[in-house]
Amino acid sequence: MMVKSKNSNNFLILIMGSVFFIAANILQSKIHRPILVISKQQSAVTLNQNFINFFSLGNKRLISDMIWIQTLLESDTEKYGLHDKNSWMFHRFRSISELDPLFYQNYLWGGQYLSIVKDDLEGASEIYGRGLIHFPNDYKLNFNNGFNYYFELGEFEKGLYYLKKIVNHPDLPDPLKHVINKLEFETSGDYDTALNFLILSYEQNSDETIRKKLLAEIYSLKAEKDLNCLNKGELGCDKNDAEGIPYVFKNGTYKAHKEFTPFRIHKKNRPTNNR
Repeated sequence: MMVKSKNSNNFLILIMGSVFFIAANILQSKIHRPILVISKQQSAVTLNQNFINFFSLGNKRLISDMIWIQTLLESDTEKYGLHDKNSWMFHRFRSISELDPLFYQNYLWGGQYLSIVKDDLEGASEIYGRGLIHFPNDYKLNFNNGFNYYFELGEFEKGLYYLKKIVNHPDLPDPLKHVINKLEFETSGDYDTALNFLILSYEQNSDETIRKKLLAEIYSLKAEKDLNCLNKGELGCDKNDAEGIPYVFKNGTYKAHKEFTPFRIHKKNRPTNNR
């Protein structure tokens, strides 16, 4: 009798457990709980750099590869946009640069991702800068760092410094040499320097379409320089344009014999009081 009573109790417990289990599942499906959304910036784990260096124990290359792979797998497209160099991906790329200073892709891909995708412009400039310590003449790092400083951060002198480092690089297309020349003029206002760059580009270029464009730019820049000089009444002004034709003096003002477009390039985020 005692065995039968014990079995009955176990059966009853099993039935009650099943009922509670089914009821719990029904309630779970009926109740709408709030969805908790945590951004990658909030959930990402960033290890202290001193901690990583101390415990790497001669395996820095292996650890940097692991961090790199994990970062690629976890990479997100959420804009950061702050100016405190505290985005989680920046910390990852910086850690990799400490562990493996010659890991070139970390600087190139990391800088581009921070600048273009994450909108972490200051972080990108530091990653590019770390790469240029070890690859000072690299075309891509200088170009991207120059672009980031000049067009994104609006730090024109810094941007121009890096862009000018590659102006004679064999991988730089001729049209970009022309653009860098324009940037130099826009930044410094130095007519002679910009004009010399234009003439050099013209002489070194064999593409007739580009040479025609360069000739027009040379004419415009020289005319702008000469006419400013002449109309201000300064000494030593050239009275002939790039084609050797004298400027026209009419109604008290010197003018070119033909119309020309001022030598300018419009830059993103340029402060209105910079000029």
